[in-house]
Amino acid sequence: MNKRGVDMQFLIVEDEKQLNDLLYDYISDSFIDAKITQVYDGIVALNTINTHKFDLILLDVMLPHMNGFDICKHLREKHDTPVIMLSALSDEENQLKGFDLGIDDYVTKPYSPKIVIKKIKSVLSRYGQITQKQHMTYGIIRYNFDHHEVFVSDEPIKLNKKELELLKLFISHPGRVYTRDELLNLIWGYDYMGYDRTVDTHIKRLRQKLKDASKYIQTVYKTGYKFEK
Repeated sequence: MNKRGVDMQFLIVEDEKQLNDLLYDYISDSFIDAKITQVYDGIVALNTINTHKFDLILLDVMLPHMNGFDICKHLREKHDTPVIMLSALSDEENQLKGFDLGIDDYVTKPYSPKIVIKKIKSVLSRYGQITQKQHMTYGIIRYNFDHHEVFVSDEPIKLNKKELELLKLFISHPGRVYTRDELLNLIWGYDYMGYDRTVDTHIKRLRQKLKDASKYIQTVYKTGYKFEK
């Protein structure tokens, strides 16, 4: 399956909306074009699982109307869908209970969303759905940011750290317009004391290195930049 995310189906079962949305954003960035379903209730989650096919489920334990353990028990009666359980219950007994029910990993709260993404990729790779060296594509760009690999028309391109971060941000949100201030904050950090011309300089260099794909970085008059085929 293409790591780019095409046809990949994820289900997030988490009743805390802020956490649910945070996971949604991180998965969207890591698996472009994936379809992500968000559910906040145990009964709704079970009905969703019974009527849709998913490549991976992120499952909270403490949910309204039905807990994650009971959902997993019902799930395993019919499906072998990969499950990563998310829970504030960090004791050994509950973790073992999850594994006895057939989950693939158990992540205790509070957790880092970046760690969750790493665990998702690890679980999917065990199921043969992605490989660590597999590349994603966008137009004539082929890339694997985990390995700092970028190709344009199959020609390798060497980018420095900031150029790579800019490309990753752009390619994860095609069509979105970023102001220079937004790019400064997102790439250089809120405490950066430089000037917005820094953005223009790095964009110029990135365009030069992208060659035929440079046209994907479009200048939005009096606003900033966007990335689009």
